[in-house]
Amino acid sequence: MNADPRDVRADLAGLLPAPAERDLPSDRHRLIQEFVMNEIHTDHPSAERAARRTAPRRRLILASALTGALAAAAAVVVIGVGGSGGSGGAADGPATAASSGQQILLAAATTAEQAPATSGAYWYLRTTSTDTEWESWTGRDGRTWVRGAKTGGDVIALSWAASFRLGGPEVSLAQLQQLPTEPAALKHWITESVRSSDVRTSAGRPDAAMREQMVFDGLLALLAQLPAPPEVRAAAFRAVAAYPEVTSTGATDGGRGLLIRLNGETVARLVVDPTTSRIRKTNFFVTADGARMSTPGDAMFTLTAEWTDRLPR
Repeated sequence: MNADPRDVRADLAGLLPAPAERDLPSDRHRLIQEFVMNEIHTDHPSAERAARRTAPRRRLILASALTGALAAAAAVVVIGVGGSGGSGGAADGPATAASSGQQILLAAATTAEQAPATSGAYWYLRTTSTDTEWESWTGRDGRTWVRGAKTGGDVIALSWAASFRLGGPEVSLAQLQQLPTEPAALKHWITESVRSSDVRTSAGRPDAAMREQMVFDGLLALLAQLPAPPEVRAAAFRAVAAYPEVTSTGATDGGRGLLIRLNGETVARLVVDPTTSRIRKTNFFVTADGARMSTPGDAMFTLTAEWTDRLPR
């Protein structure tokens, strides 16, 4: 049963800052977004950019009260699988940058499929930026606990069940475990999921360009946010490597920098460690209601995620 909007607002009343002297949209997505992501912006479509047929920026509108409430959890449930990084080094030369970008992803795919499967009681996620740190613990039943600056450093139990998002559509933990392990089949599964979903944008149903980006974001979510099995992550790496505009920006703290474009426009900046198949940093993530949250300028999120059997005290 969907959560009552009044119940969600009441639950958040003790966590939200004082109301600003301005009008707010009525949807809870914007309300919760301002609560947890005050230093991060959501990409929005514009008429001029749409006319140029560049890669879309979207803000997804909630299909139900429950998915709207999940934005609070999603602001912290964002994270790629993390760990300690490697040392920096010189950047790749122009002649090898394009090919080495795909080679980095393919190497990460090989590492990913050889990694042992992991499990636990809670999916722990942490994202940090220059001035912000958020953590979440999501149980297999969807119960979620969060901690961050806006909670005063306290661990807060959310009153709604969280779920995961594969780009735009919702996906369950059981579905994640059963996704295709072949790159083309995996991309097709996500494409069909996006096509048949009830996801909406501020302009209505997603157009073809928006759906294309949602599919791409779904692949990245499998690598950087979701508790996907090793074979599925390997397939996602190979599917991303098949995109034509994948460029290496050279060695950096934590791994290798990558720049990925769709239709000529940058849609992702990543730091990938091919020796561990971990996404160390990224400039965006997809919230649990499907919105694309991105960092301003050249800033990036530092990511950590893992299964754990313990909740914080």
